[in-house]
Amino acid sequence: MNPSALDQAKKEFLTDTVDEVLLKQCIEQADGDRERAQQMYLHRRAAEISPAVEDLDAREKWPMLGPLIILYSLGTIGVLALVFGFLGGKLGWF
Repeated sequence: MNPSALDQAKKEFLTDTVDEVLLKQCIEQADGDRERAQQMYLHRRAAEISPAVEDLDAREKWPMLGPLIILYSLGTIGVLALVFGFLGGKLGWF
């Protein structure tokens, strides 16, 4: 959560520019405890104010798939070249 969003939510709460519906919900969930309701309100309001964090998994499902395929392919080609070179040397292919 963004600290500036929490500060803005505190200022809203202190200046009586609160979201009445959200405050009522918080009071109901806190069973009438004003302190707890205030903390719940500040937390929820700050979450509403702060910008949403980009979900990197949604952007690219398998971010390391491309580099892994390249590395495995190069490794496989390298191993095949070593085996071919070793066998070619032992069997007199070149």
